[in-house]
Amino acid sequence: MSVPPSGSGRVLVKGRKVGPGRPTSNAGAPPDGGRCGGESRDGASRAGCHDVGVATASGPPISRRALLLGAGSLGAVTLLSAAGCSYFGTDEPAAPTVQRTPASLDPINGLIATTRLHLLRLNAAIAADAADAARLTPLRDDRQAQLTALEAEYARMHPSDPAATGLASATATAAPTSAAVPLPDSPEGIISSVRGDAATAQVQFTDAISAASRYRAALYGSIAASLASHRAVLA
Repeated sequence: MSVPPSGSGRVLVKGRKVGPGRPTSNAGAPPDGGRCGGESRDGASRAGCHDVGVATASGPPISRRALLLGAGSLGAVTLLSAAGCSYFGTDEPAAPTVQRTPASLDPINGLIATTRLHLLRLNAAIAADAADAARLTPLRDDRQAQLTALEAEYARMHPSDPAATGLASATATAAPTSAAVPLPDSPEGIISSVRGDAATAQVQFTDAISAASRYRAALYGSIAASLASHRAVLA
């Protein structure tokens, strides 16, 4: 540090002029202002320049072998995932893939399935309840005609579907069996079950009208009206 001539009011520190009252920067300097390392003026050992304020990571150090083993395990898992293999997989074959086609996504499929089930129950009811057979037979004929119309509409919209080829004619000629449908034991229970089927189907066909085409909406509306009359007959 050099002292300028008297009256200048400035001090030159390592080539820089500092105004009066302005402190000099001593960041990083040793506590006693001396050099890094060595001994202080009083003979004590002085800390090095990097011995103070240096942060170190906590925990035991990781060896090079452990680091390489971890990287190898991660690479093996990545290769198995890329090859379609599971690290915890088994030898069982993969589940079959379901092909989503426009025919399988057609909402009319649910209405056809419902009508088939109710037609099976009607045939079983006619065979089990001889006293009400005369009342149930016209209802069964109506449901059979509805099923034929629904399957004809499905075949019209999906002519390339092999399942739709001759579907309506096959349904009309093959009468469903009654062995696969359980029924209540009493005649009152059978009538109640058939009446519940009519109510369920009426709600389904009524709800399907809003999202259907003009032709289908008219078809669904006529079926819903027929089912309402079935409920009145069975009341």
